[in-house]
Amino acid sequence: MLISYQTQLTKKVNLAGNVYLFEFSLVEPKEISFLAGQYLILSVPHKEKSFSRLYSIASPSWQKNTFELVVELIEEGMGSTYLKNLKIGDQVFFKGPAGIFTLKKTDKNKVFFATGTGIAPIRSMIKEFQNSNFKTQKQNQKFLFWGLRKKEDVYFLEEFKKIKEEDKNFEFKICLSKEENLNPVESRFFSLGHVDYVFEKELYPKIKDKIAEFEFYLCGGRGVVESLRQFLLQKNIPQSSIFFEKF
Repeated sequence: MLISYQTQLTKKVNLAGNVYLFEFSLVEPKEISFLAGQYLILSVPHKEKSFSRLYSIASPSWQKNTFELVVELIEEGMGSTYLKNLKIGDQVFFKGPAGIFTLKKTDKNKVFFATGTGIAPIRSMIKEFQNSNFKTQKQNQKFLFWGLRKKEDVYFLEEFKKIKEEDKNFEFKICLSKEENLNPVESRFFSLGHVDYVFEKELYPKIKDKIAEFEFYLCGGRGVVESLRQFLLQKNIPQSSIFFEKF
């Protein structure tokens, strides 16, 4: 059953371009319980009606009193316009949590593919491993391939570097599809090309003989996610090991 949440906007940060991080604190109820990867349904008031918009939770489930969304604000989009005009302290209503794109508590290694703001639920999943409930899986390998267009589109770099410092089994590559070189960024965290190309070049040869030990999580635009899903299926990765969310 969906729960109604009364919240208050406590943070609004421009991450890059039109991408913003919004933090909401829980007013009633005081806490939220969800599974990493799930989304909330934002109530958008418009004239005398209200409309619903779905946004993945970008924070980990062990963060109970607040939650975060990562949203690309779209010109004239109803949800985007509402969020853009919010001010700190404003009251905002959500319902949820909902969704079946969730992190599985298995012993398998994880490979995450995200494009653009598809990083939101993936970030929640990756940060979940900092939770005591997942400590037994700390030794599992975790790989993130995150697709963005250009260097100026990048955010969360320092955050993922810090996670990598704390977890030696976490690796990530930000895959830039519209750049010709990696100067002056730290090349060990970046690659040129789309996420499937970088995965096939840099990770697949190392794991293809033990692919049954891996699970794959995909999130991004509909066309991109479907293309990635077909790409993985063609490598004889079973559908049961592929989890995805399209938007």
